Amino acid sequence: MSRGRSAATRRGGGPPAAGAAARGEAAPPEGGAATPGGAGSPEGGAAAPGGEGLPEEGPTRPERSRSSAPPPASAASRRERPPRPPWEFGYAPVPTAACDDDGGPLDVVVAARGAVAPDAVAAALSARWSGVEVERIVERAPIFWLRVRSPDRGRRAEVAAALAAAGLPVRYVASARRTSAAVAPRFDAAPADAARPDEGWAPRGASDEDEPVTPGRWFLRAEEGGIAVDRRRCGTGAGMRLGVIDDDAQAVDELGIDREVLVLVEQPPRSQAHGALMVAWAVGLRRPGGFRGVAPDASPRLYLIPKPGACVLALPVAIVRAVSDGADVVVCAAYIEGSTTPMLDDALEFAARLGRRGRGCPVVFPTGREASSPPDSLHASFSLGFGEPASDPRVFCVGPGARGEGWFLWRDRRRRSRPFANRGPAVRWLAPGDDLTCPLPPASGVGPATERLCHAESSGASALAAGALLLVLAQNPALRVPELDDIVRRTLDPVPPEAPASAEPAADRWDLLPEARDRDGHNAKHGYGRMDAGRACLAAGDPIALALVLLGEDDAARAWHDARAARPLARGLYSRRLARWAVRALLADPGLCHGLCALARHARLTAGDPRRQRAHGVGVVLRHLSVLVRGLAVSRPAPARSPGVREELATLLDGLERSATDPDAVEAVEAGFGELAAAVFVGAAERAAPESAARARSTAPPVE
Repeated sequence: MSRGRSAATRRGGGPPAAGAAARGEAAPPEGGAATPGGAGSPEGGAAAPGGEGLPEEGPTRPERSRSSAPPPASAASRRERPPRPPWEFGYAPVPTAACDDDGGPLDVVVAARGAVAPDAVAAALSARWSGVEVERIVERAPIFWLRVRSPDRGRRAEVAAALAAAGLPVRYVASARRTSAAVAPRFDAAPADAARPDEGWAPRGASDEDEPVTPGRWFLRAEEGGIAVDRRRCGTGAGMRLGVIDDDAQAVDELGIDREVLVLVEQPPRSQAHGALMVAWAVGLRRPGGFRGVAPDASPRLYLIPKPGACVLALPVAIVRAVSDGADVVVCAAYIEGSTTPMLDDALEFAARLGRRGRGCPVVFPTGREASSPPDSLHASFSLGFGEPASDPRVFCVGPGARGEGWFLWRDRRRRSRPFANRGPAVRWLAPGDDLTCPLPPASGVGPATERLCHAESSGASALAAGALLLVLAQNPALRVPELDDIVRRTLDPVPPEAPASAEPAADRWDLLPEARDRDGHNAKHGYGRMDAGRACLAAGDPIALALVLLGEDDAARAWHDARAARPLARGLYSRRLARWAVRALLADPGLCHGLCALARHARLTAGDPRRQRAHGVGVVLRHLSVLVRGLAVSRPAPARSPGVREELATLLDGLERSATDPDAVEAVEAGFGELAAAVFVGAAERAAPESAARARSTAPPVE
């Protein structure tokens, strides 16, 4: 469901596959390249100079005329090409920006520093331009946008000067129809401007419904390249709100969405089900027995914008609306390439600084795809332009992962592998983008028990990623966006950078580059790795679970989560409020995080072994705990402590200091630590085998 551009159309379809056929879509042509001999032609990159199946080292040059051909080079003068750097790939995006319209008929956005009456703007400009129309677009501090139109020609600088001369507080003037890489001047934001949930957008409570295990729901599982939703420990996203921005919403009646919000459109578009699929994969269908997505109890709103090319104003307006309404996560998988503007800069800054009561609202965009060939190249682009909205560092850019391993690839009619998503420096994470269960009800004539599949691609991957973020935030709503990013990144599954053996034969190996990761783990195809919702949810809600996940002890982290729910000793150690704050403190203070991880490693090495425990001396665990709690109480990098957190830390520290003077209390602390360590590590090892076997059974297709 990626909204990319192929050689034939600006809005891409899916590759020929069962999923495309199930949707009734026509299969696209084999090739993606727009030039003869490109990536989609038999004589394209698969047989590029340099050897069969090997890519060229760069774009090919036009063939010289016979009269100007140089004499053949001697063997001595021929030199081998230097080896290709491991990070290299055909980084040549297809241009998406239209020419500037400055100086044409006026159609501009006036961004003001405060509320300005449209009549005042019209009066200031009418002396110079005729037929001036002014429309208020957004008036929500600190964003104040008005759209100004006139049939007369004019330059944006002239508009700004005329408004300034009239004493109006102008921040900038930008085109309403053309992209621009200009950065908006900073706006002044007060804490009171932070977004709070709309009273009319009611959150949903938690539900408990059966979720059938089927082959097409692989994307929810830990195996096969799924995002590892562990419903018992991840929850259902209850209390969260999702804003989905799209330009089509057929079948929306099946969703049970909170509301449809029209953004610069008069009627909701109903020609395709793209927007409905995004909501359904992220959340699900709100009816008994309906499809349950990643976060089935989140409350979705759908913000509908015009089709591409109408204007560049709708996307930023929709983002501001969704964030202002109280969205916890915003995702847009419509075609938005070529829509970078100062207004988008404002909207993303508004989301990052003022969303979610000032904690920041994550915005998710897909990588998209550009399958056309750039000039002077025989290869398809598949490059995310650095000036595109998805490359903005405030955006979580998500690519599609394959079922099983690696990047999502599809087979053409000759059974050759081809990619279906852009690559680039800004790709953040992978989420499943292969064939998934189609969540919408089947068409007439299709049996209800028949599971249909459809390509998710980068659009569906971004919806699944948004659902995973909702689950994480539900575990710890106090997380700020940088902390959320940190947790997700620390819990990712690394993806091997080279194409898997199952990808052979490749139509053009140039499309599968790069074949290495940077030292920080980033790869242009995979970002930093594949999302793991199960790990991220465990790490987000509890400091000890965070430490265990960082150690790679996922089974122990699950055992600790269960012990907190079932064992009075573990449950009584600290409150959920302190647990959530402590996770944020550990993310901010590397020294504290190391100290807790060291304690977890000590527990792992001594679990179930009293001899080892005694060998380290009496009171060492109590001492380490006291140092850690004191560090939490005074850490400067840690986030601000609420009165309740300060009081609980002081109470814990007082109890530990009193225990240090009482030998019986010291012994009790050591014994309790040993009991919990044995429950987490020895018990986790005993439970790991049956849980793994159960997960393996869940991946098997049902017996007919």
